[in-house]
Amino acid sequence: MCGRFTLTHPQLDLLAELLNAELDPRLPETHRPRFNIAPGTVTPVLAARPKQRRRLEPALWGLPGPWEGSNVHINARSETAAGSPAFRDAFARGRCGVIADGFYEWAGTKAKRLPLWFHPHGDEPLVLGAIYRDHADPESGEVTRRFAILTTRANATLAPYHERMPVIIPLAALGVWLHGETGAVADLLGPAADDLLVATPVIPRVNDARVDDPACLTPR
Repeated sequence: MCGRFTLTHPQLDLLAELLNAELDPRLPETHRPRFNIAPGTVTPVLAARPKQRRRLEPALWGLPGPWEGSNVHINARSETAAGSPAFRDAFARGRCGVIADGFYEWAGTKAKRLPLWFHPHGDEPLVLGAIYRDHADPESGEVTRRFAILTTRANATLAPYHERMPVIIPLAALGVWLHGETGAVADLLGPAADDLLVATPVIPRVNDARVDDPACLTPR
């Protein structure tokens, strides 16, 4: 699964340029480097409406099911999302990419969970495959984009710590992911290359979802 991630890059305009995307004007007002993004957080996602340019937009992590009273999902299994009643509409019409530069997984027992930060070798961003729906508040009518991160089987780097990992979309394949038909994206849903990520053990500060500061990435 994917339960926490990071986006430490301070300049969203540079990320938007790298991703060939427009930047939603709401984002720069609230953006700051984030070191412990947890479910329930608003964070930038890359989306594209039909025949429109890609756009970095704010979205809230946690996707309710399509029926009133449904559970909220932070992850969805990529192997079954396209056919699942809970996710198939979002998979068909609401694929997006969550912008990150790393994510956390844990080793050890529940009594002593030791985090590791999985991140690229360089400074390039990660685009985590995700699905979204827009939800209107029944009282105010305010619309919020909400998403779940897709997961796949772990690659060799993750396998010693967890059997699942987030889907990572190569930058060169973003057009296919955002605009392709459902059947065209199947090849993008497997695990990332074994040499894409580095596992850096970090101190347990990140275990507390309320803590979000640079010390979360202190190596141990």
